This record gives sequence, structure tokens and C-alpha cells, in this order.
Amino acid sequence: MLLVDKMHERTFFTKALGITARTLELFDDFGIVQDAIDAGTWLYGVTTFNDGAPGPSMDIPDILPFGSLSLAQYEAERILEACLHRHGGTVDYGWTLTSFDETADGVHAELSGPDGATRSVESRFIVGCDGGRSAVRSGLELSLEGGQFPQTFVLADLEIDWNLPRGRFYRFNLSAGGERPATTLVAVPVAGSVRRYRLSTVLPDALLHTGEGERPTPPSFDEICAFMTPLLPEGTRLDTMHWSSVYRVNHLIVSSYAKGRGFLAGDAAHMHPPVGGQGLNTGLQDAYNLAWKLALAQRGRASAGLLESYSSERRAVGLDLVENTSRALNETLAQRSPLPGMRETQLLVTYRGSSIVRDERGDPSQEGIAAGDRVPDAGGLRRTYVGLPFRLHERLGRGRHVLFCYAADEAVLEALVEIGCLAKKALGEAVSCFAIVPKDCALADREDMPLLHDADGEFAATFGAASGMTWLIRPDGYIGWFGPTPSPEGLEAALGLIAEPTAA
Repeated sequence: MLLVDKMHERTFFTKALGITARTLELFDDFGIVQDAIDAGTWLYGVTTFNDGAPGPSMDIPDILPFGSLSLAQYEAERILEACLHRHGGTVDYGWTLTSFDETADGVHAELSGPDGATRSVESRFIVGCDGGRSAVRSGLELSLEGGQFPQTFVLADLEIDWNLPRGRFYRFNLSAGGERPATTLVAVPVAGSVRRYRLSTVLPDALLHTGEGERPTPPSFDEICAFMTPLLPEGTRLDTMHWSSVYRVNHLIVSSYAKGRGFLAGDAAHMHPPVGGQGLNTGLQDAYNLAWKLALAQRGRASAGLLESYSSERRAVGLDLVENTSRALNETLAQRSPLPGMRETQLLVTYRGSSIVRDERGDPSQEGIAAGDRVPDAGGLRRTYVGLPFRLHERLGRGRHVLFCYAADEAVLEALVEIGCLAKKALGEAVSCFAIVPKDCALADREDMPLLHDADGEFAATFGAASGMTWLIRPDGYIGWFGPTPSPEGLEAALGLIAEPTAA
């Protein structure tokens, strides 16, 4: 795998801040969640002020797998790159994709690098994670469709002296008065200093500095103080600006996330308002969905429709995101924006009805956990002679499919061992199997199938589990197959959706 970035080095701008609960689950899979938490700061809630008076407020409950983390983009990039290095990967900085062509069995690309260097690369696939001006998207002749909001927005990463509690997301609404339009300013804490926040609002036309055909330049610190301070609580003082930027907000999505051997992820595929802080998160989850499918294809095991499922699964998510964040920005500009909820955690994203998931019950709209859903976590899982309990998610991911069932008798375990052989035959070493048994079950440990005891009954309650229920979990943490029993026929049908049949 070759990763290239036209930037000569990582930048140290705040940019994206919010990390959702779902992305923290990805980081947990990568083994970097504690690094991210240590480098960020938790958001404890949202507080609104309307013309200086307290308005709607909410506290973020401590009941989800993870809360909402404020983590500067440069810190997220640093942690992800360190993870890449630990797995033997590197980023080649200073290289630009100049052209590429699809060949009979891959992709031929031309790159230009530092000091006029050039490079030819042969690969099986090409993935464009190269933003709104994506060279890969242009080469695939795919276009973003949508529009742009008329306002220009400004970001300012600076220090604030005020009396408001730390750790909250603040929204300040100022009503229209005289010639002054209604204005909303948002403040989000940034880790590194208890006084550091990123402020964002609509930039007044008088401060839009641009020449004909030029990109606008950010206002000066004095200008930012002059127009932002009146929006903030009385007595607030702004200080030490670390960075600022101006930008326009788009609501765009590409017609397809894939074409031939080329794929798009992140801003290369979708651009939307930053309301809810979901952009960076969605891009990471695009790549997470695509990675395991490319890995199977690279090993020659992918079914004919596996790679096509990337666009169908993720474009539906992107379209929903663009539509909802555009609606939310309009509501914010009208000062009637609702408080964030479960949607913003991204834990509710589902692939029910996808062409590569299978539920033996047949109805993808049924209540409860179904194929295509994110697999929930459950704690209190015990293993003989292991002192500490496990969480279910600790047994998932790491690039593997995972097959497990809820077993209360030996017959179910025997059936699980049998279908486990089918899974390993189809997916090779990239699959693991285990059984979860009821807390009072007398089943003994066995060498051919690990047993985890549901010591607190949390798994059974979360999954509505009955003996025999079986799940195949995809590497991205979604349920690829659900069967009321460990059925060989059902699993074989599900495996056929993602992997080519292997010779007997």
C-alpha cells in the first residue's frame, strides 16, 4: 500500500474538532482510543444563550460507550499516523497525483514530488481521500452535485477569559436589531489550555477581504475581537489567537463513491455543513467500510458484488448526512437549531437492506438488533482463570470477521464448531469464533471453541439472546449475518455475498 499526501508535512491547525462515539469505537479497534482521549477534552453538554439570557441546555449522559470528545484535527492526524507507523506504514509527503489510468488488471498512476521528482506506480486500486478538489474524483470523471450557502464563515482558535464553566459547547444567539442581522456564534473547547476555544460564526460583509478572483483572507485579530466580543457574555476578553480561517459551506455529494478500480472517501465524496461535527468522522467511517472489502479483494477472496457494496452502503449515509446537516445549518442561522441527540453520535448508522448482509428472519425492518446494524457492546463476559471481565467489542475487529453464538447446550456448540470451519474455509485466517454461554450454564471449557460466560446477563439482555442465536460480525463492527440457529446453509449463503466460493 502506498499513501501519498501533497502537503509537505502535517499542518497544525484546529480545523475539525468533534469526535463522535462511533469514531471512538473505531479508535478502540485500532488501539488508539486512550491516546485520543488523553489528547482531547470531553464535552459535558450544550448551553445556549439568547441575547445574553440562558436558553435551552442539555447535559450529555454518561450512558453511551463513549461520550463526545473535542480533539483538534492535527492531534487526530498525529495519533492515526503513529498507529500507521506501528503497523509498518508510512505517508509519503510532498507527492502529488498528476494522472492515472485503469489498466486490464490494475491502475497506472503518475506522481510528481519534491524538487521535480517523478514516479510511476502500479497498483490494484486507487482511493481518493484528497478532499473537495480531489484529483482522483476528477480522474474518475465523477462530479459533486449540490450547491453552496451564500454566507462566508469564520473560525478563530484563541484564548478566552470569561466566567463560563469549562467543558461545554456554547451557542450564543443575538437577535437582529437596526441594521444588524441576527447572528449566532458557537464556541467549542480545545484541549491544551483551559482558556482555549474555537469560535465560529458568519463573517460580516465588511470584513470579507478579497480581491477579484482571489480567495478571501481571514480578518485580523483586532477585527475578530471587534465583531465577536459583543456576541459573548459581558466582560469576556479574547486573547492569543492561534489560528483563523474563512470558508464557504457546501452541500454536495458525488453520484457514486466508486467507478471501476477507483474509490472516493471523505470530502472527496461528500461536503456538508459542519453542524454536529460529523465531517471528519464520516470520512473515517467511509475508509473503515472500504478497507476490509479491499483487503478481501487484494487476497483474491472478494465476491463479485463486495466492492460495489461500498458505494451503496456509504452513499446512503452521506446523502442523509448532507441533507440533515444542511437542514440543521438553516435552523441554526434562523436561531431555532435543536439540541444535538443520538443522531450525532453516529451509533445509529445501519446497513439494513444492504446487498451483502443477510438476516434469516427475512424482514430488514423488524425491531431489535438485525443484520446490517452496528453490533452493540456488552460487558461482564468472563473466561475461566482470567481475573478481569471482557467487553464484547474487545473480541471484535482487528481486521477480522467474528462468528459467535449464544449457547446453552452441547448441541449448539457442536453446530458452531461445524459452521466455524465453513467461515474459515471462506475467509481464511481473517476470522475468529467463540461462544457466549448463560451465566449459570454448566458447559465446560473446550479446546476447539473458546467459551465466554455472560456473568452479569448483560449480553443476553442487550441482544435478546436465546440459545442458538448466531451472528457473523464484519471487520467494521456491523452484523453481516444473523441466524436464529447456527445453520450451515444460512452461513454459506451469507458468506457467498462477500467471498468467492473456495475449492473443496
